[in-house]
Amino acid sequence: MPVAIGRRALAFGALLTGLVAACSHQKPAAPQMPPPKVTVAKPVLYPVQGYYEYNGHLEAVESVEIRARVKGLLEEIHFVEGDEVEAGAPLYTIDPREYRTAVARATADQAKAAADIGNWKAQIKLAEAELQRLNRSPGGAVTQSEIDKARAQVDVNLAQLAVSQAAKDASAAALQTANIQLGYTDIRAPIAGRISRTLITKGNLVGQDQPTLLTTIVSMDPIYVYFDAPEKDLIKYQQVRRAKGGPQSPVEVAVTTEPGYPHQGTIDFTENRVDVGTGTVRLRGRLPNPPAGPSNARLLYPGLYARVRVPAGAPEPRPCVPEDAIMTGQEGRFVYVLGPGDVVEKRVVTVGTRIWQAPPPGEPAPSGWALFNTNPPPPAADGKSSPPAP
Repeated sequence: MPVAIGRRALAFGALLTGLVAACSHQKPAAPQMPPPKVTVAKPVLYPVQGYYEYNGHLEAVESVEIRARVKGLLEEIHFVEGDEVEAGAPLYTIDPREYRTAVARATADQAKAAADIGNWKAQIKLAEAELQRLNRSPGGAVTQSEIDKARAQVDVNLAQLAVSQAAKDASAAALQTANIQLGYTDIRAPIAGRISRTLITKGNLVGQDQPTLLTTIVSMDPIYVYFDAPEKDLIKYQQVRRAKGGPQSPVEVAVTTEPGYPHQGTIDFTENRVDVGTGTVRLRGRLPNPPAGPSNARLLYPGLYARVRVPAGAPEPRPCVPEDAIMTGQEGRFVYVLGPGDVVEKRVVTVGTRIWQAPPPGEPAPSGWALFNTNPPPPAADGKSSPPAP
């Protein structure tokens, strides 16, 4: 950049030049270092998939609270905290004696009601037979009062039969309730998944006033990833989806320090409205999460932070360069380019998608994009000649 220089500066510069020139007669100048040889890499045009990238979090597809639904002492705990359990696996046992007694009582009441029904049916037959006998008697042998009394007895027996049938229905309902409550003493896993720690230990009274929370289970496979996308991305995403004609779009996920995006899934849900406060819409991806490795451990857990990316249209050819050729300065990301005459040039670039595997050979990039690769020159070399290494 040009800078204005005053008279004194010029005089001082002339004096300094004279001193340097005088000294040069006394001591020969040191030989100049030859320009450093550098290793260069020529970029190639390679079809690169563009992506929309977001931050998200993982959530379980199913999450269940395990509660004690009947009152009683907690007798047994049948699981190891933090383990995975299968659907239907036993978890807790509540003292069942009170509920077994209720089942026995309801069973006895049902049997008694059945016996009463049989008895009153027999009484009805006798009363009807007596009424028929009286009706067949010759005139004057029986009085009307006796006939009316026999008819009333039939009606009483019919009423008692109805009472017994109602008692049988009530005892059947009581037996069903007793069996249900007895079943609640054997608490089993409603879903398969990873179980949390137990919140209540053996010997404690549970379910006294309300259902007592004992533990929780979350499903592990598959698993959801939720993320929020700007509305402009949503419009592009819908356009790509409409062009492809498929019902679902792919999504790629990584957690913590995982390189790349190793977990593949599909978007199965888009919220039905855009949040006017943030201008974003929530999307959900569904990912397989099978056990892996010698310990059969799962890599994805509900609640983990996730990096999410969604493909943006079809792949497009872009110049690909080694990552260590890209440097950062005040002007942003840049590379050193070896131009005509082996002159180094700093060129500011926009960095796109990282490719975790070296791309195969492709078409050469246009207009002399020969970049320094493993031996980039210092910034002072910008604009100077640096021949490539053989």
